[in-house]
Amino acid sequence: MRELLSAGPVLAPGCYDAFSARLIEITGFRAAYLSGFSVEATQLGAPDLGILTLTELAQHAARVTSAVDIPVILDGEAGFGGVLNIRRAVHELERAGVAGMHIEDQVSPKRCPLLAGRQVVGREDALQRVKAACAARTDPDFVIIARTDADGLGVEEVIERCNRYIEAGADMVMPMLLDATEPGWGTLTPEAQMDLMRSVAARVDGPVMGMGTIPAGYSFEHMGEAGISLVTTAATTLSVAANAIKEHLSGLHATGLCPQPEGPFGDPMAILEAVHLAEYTDFEARGEGVF
Repeated sequence: MRELLSAGPVLAPGCYDAFSARLIEITGFRAAYLSGFSVEATQLGAPDLGILTLTELAQHAARVTSAVDIPVILDGEAGFGGVLNIRRAVHELERAGVAGMHIEDQVSPKRCPLLAGRQVVGREDALQRVKAACAARTDPDFVIIARTDADGLGVEEVIERCNRYIEAGADMVMPMLLDATEPGWGTLTPEAQMDLMRSVAARVDGPVMGMGTIPAGYSFEHMGEAGISLVTTAATTLSVAANAIKEHLSGLHATGLCPQPEGPFGDPMAILEAVHLAEYTDFEARGEGVF
């Protein structure tokens, strides 16, 4: 992951399980992002309210990383507790094969940024989280990203915290900006959204990760030009999958008909091939008479 980032901006689409990560890889992307929002929705059927445990996340992440050869960055929530819990989280996620994580400064349990009621801990407590995560690393290549959800306190607080987190040892920062201005992010034009990201990135003294969205009409290349080093699409992949599944089920429920799916994965064999069928069958063939 560090090698990719040193070569320029990286686009890491959001995944939610091993198969979606595999699709990201075979499409040609160089990295993937395991979205906390998506994992809670798909693995627990629950909203993004910090319900997922570290054990559940680490086990799920291990399945994802074992399915692909590209680096996977994930959402490390608020660290799952105090500094000792953060230390364990880093160790568990390193063992799970993850390339890096972001840890945020929300009060625990955290809340999805799309929901009202987010609160952050004080700067010093937040700095302790960042320092604990950095000190806990056993793999120097493991990337620590410090996310701040202080956007409700204004742009200046976001920038100040980002720079303090970089000074504390974070490799990168992830500034949330949904509530940083009046009116809120959703009411800004795409041009204004880009201007806001560009202005924040320019005042942060280190690499910046996007908050999981690319403004309408803009591209990954535009994000890189705006100073965003790691661009993700967070839960977009899950939204696309959910829409397709819901459309299929609605038709099945209404008509009782189950038409053959179209597209590159209309044939179930294509799915088997995507999940390393040849690798498994080759191993099985080599083992005949040996195992």
